[in-house]
Parts: sequence; structure tokens; C-alpha cells
Amino acid sequence: MAKVNRNKSLETLMDMDKTAVVKKNAVPPEARNITPGHGLEFKNVSYSVKKKLKKDGAWITKEAYLLNDISGQAVRGEIMAIMGPSGAGKSTFLDALAGRIAQGSLEGSVRIDGKPVST
Repeated sequence: MAKVNRNKSLETLMDMDKTAVVKKNAVPPEARNITPGHGLEFKNVSYSVKKKLKKDGAWITKEAYLLNDISGQAVRGEIMAIMGPSGAGKSTFLDALAGRIAQGSLEGSVRIDGKPVST
């Protein structure tokens, strides 16, 4: 019996993934209508911090975005997952939604049932 090599290269796996996505007569998923005033809504949420860097012997201040223009909605009765690799900003995003970030550094709006979330 011949031994089958089950180890596949990353390129092979990526090619397999591409062929799985491109299917003939595939029906695209339906876009969910966002209903204002229902559930948790977040629009254009951005959060930046000022970083001090030493360049050529002088201190400069640079703005770094931890969250950049995130929008979406979590409707009542649905389960939503926030996923991403370590350091992607998941906890920072949840802090922004919960109103635990100072309003001066947070841009955008977060609402629950149409009412603004306040700190």
C-alpha cells in the first residue's frame, strides 16, 4: 500500500480554498437589513492614542489608531462573535462599545435601542 502524504503546503491549501469559494450557480448570501433603533448599533467607531517617539534626538508625538472606522449592528435574539488574532483590538472594541473609553479619544456613535451609550 502506498503512503499518502497528508501534509499540504500553504499554497495548496489556499488554492483549495479559492476553488471552494468559486462555485458555479452559487447564490450569494443575503445582505441583512440594518434596522435603526433595534439592538446594539455602532457607526464609524474609531479610537486613537498619542504615542511619543524619539526621532533624531527629539521627541515627536504620533497618533496611532487602535480602532479605525468600525460599523455594524447586533440585533436582539442573535448571537454575535468578535474574533481575531491576539492583539487585533477585540478587547479595545468591547471597551468602546461598553463606554469604558474616554469620550474625547473615541469617535463615532454607539447606541442601544436608539439611545446613546454614555460613560
